[in-house]
Formats: sequence, structure tokens, C-alpha cells
Amino acid sequence: MLIQNGHEPKKGVVMKSFLIPALALAFSAQVVFAETSSAPLVFSFQKQKNPEDLKKSSSTMSEQLSKKLNHKIEVLIPTSYGTTAQGLISNKVHVAYMDSLPFILASKETGLDIIAVEKRNNKTQYDSIFIVKKDSLIKSLKDLKGKKMAFASQTSTSGYLFPFKRLLEEKLLSIPQDLNNFFSHILYAGGYDKAMLAVLNGQADAAAVSDYAFEGAKADLYLTADQRNKLRILTRTPGVPTHLIAVSKVVPEALRAQIQKALLEIANENPDMLSSVYGAAQLVKPQGEHTRGTAEALTQTGLTPSEFVK
Repeated sequence: MLIQNGHEPKKGVVMKSFLIPALALAFSAQVVFAETSSAPLVFSFQKQKNPEDLKKSSSTMSEQLSKKLNHKIEVLIPTSYGTTAQGLISNKVHVAYMDSLPFILASKETGLDIIAVEKRNNKTQYDSIFIVKKDSLIKSLKDLKGKKMAFASQTSTSGYLFPFKRLLEEKLLSIPQDLNNFFSHILYAGGYDKAMLAVLNGQADAAAVSDYAFEGAKADLYLTADQRNKLRILTRTPGVPTHLIAVSKVVPEALRAQIQKALLEIANENPDMLSSVYGAAQLVKPQGEHTRGTAEALTQTGLTPSEFVK
């Protein structure tokens, strides 16, 4: 049974960047899929630190999917989260391996199903963490007042949105207080590795990143063990949804179900290949509302997904 987690499109709502109404695009795409099996499925993979590695692993994954479905797959690796969201809205992208923020943005404008989610350490959520130097005198989030802070980026769920939410929960910030009123300097580093390196080289006193960038099987992709040994976790904020795979509802339901079945089989048959995509070794069917934690964080902070999806 296909699990549907998306939202129906809001009538009359179209992103400013598109001139053709989303409903018209959806209709034309439905006709293409209904009339010919030769129309390729466009599979978008969210950008990551090493684009060449992602290109190789995503191509391998798509080739296996193409064989199982007997259907042509085209791989797209966009330069931004926003491109993935816009591609789904315009029906130029049919399947997307993505973060919860671009999914939330796209699902407000078009119909999407979440057909699979990553499982990391037996969970479909992970932690956002604040890290500091091992010998730092900073012992709590309160001690960060007046300090230099490195966020992974302004588009990061675990490296910005959830840390911002945590500071609000601790009543160290109040909406709409600017983060600059709490920190002496803010650096948007441009990645987990760069944020942690900023702490190591003294550009920042603390950094916010994903737990899997600091600990676990794939941590060496970000820093060496020696570098990580000079850092420690200050605190954790749980509940960040793992990456997900969404399928546009312009794809016929029977084909959506086949895609789901095939992806779960691929992940089970070749966990090492899956791990090479984003570092997760399992894909599972979604249970409940997978992106709820991110949606709640957006509500709590007063921010919108469009502010992150760039």
C-alpha cells in the first residue's frame, strides 16, 4: 500500500517564479505519463558536500531503479534546495531525494507523496548539536551569550532552524529578537565541515551541525578523527527529520507504488550504495507525519520554508 504524506495543492496559489499555472502543468504531465511509457522519470538528488561523489552514487541508484521499473530515469543534481522544490512544483521533477524544508515548501503548492525515509541509528530522526572545543569554558547555551557562533548555513534544518528553535526554548532569544543581539558575531559557514573547522581555527566559539557530521560511521567525511577529538558536544536538540524521498502525484498511483517498492528493495539489497548517497544505510516506509518536527520548528521560530529553501 502506498503511504501518502503530502498535501493537496492550494487552489490558485502559484510560486512567483513560474509563469505557467501549476494545475496546467500537472494536467499536461498526467497526459504524458498516461499515453506513453517512454516518458522519463526525472529523479532529483539534493546537493551535498561532494558533488562528484553524489553524481556517481545517485547514478548507480537510478540505474538500479530503472532496471527494476523498466522505465527510463534521468538524474538531476540541482545547485540549490529551491531548485528541487521548484522542479516538483513545475512537474519538471517527478521523484526527489530531499530534506524536509524543500518538501514542506513544495507540498504547499503541489501534491506529493513521501514514499520512503532514511533510517539512521534505528531512528527516522537525528539530533542537531552545538559543538565547542574540548577545553572550552563554555558549559551551557547560556554561556554562548556574547560569543562567536558558526551556523552550518541559513538553509540548514539541523545547522540553523533547530538551533534557533532551541535558543528560543531556552528563552535566550525572543521573537523577533535578532540573533545578533545574543551573539557577538555570526558566521554562516556553508557546510557542516566548515562550521566545525571555524571552531577549531578560532573563527567561532561554537557551531551548530548534524550529529552524523560529528559522530558515527560517516563522520570522517567531514573531519578527521584527530580533528573531532579536539571538539565536544555542548548539547543536543532531537527531532530533526531524516532525508526523505517524495514522488509527485502527477505520476500515476500504480507507478508511485512500484517506485516505492523498488527503492526499498534497492536499499535492502545494497546498503553500502545507499550509504554512499547521504550516509544513511536504510530506507523505510514513513510512519505518521515525517516532517512534523520541521513544520513545528518553523511555527515556533516564526520563519517560513521560503527563507531556507534557496
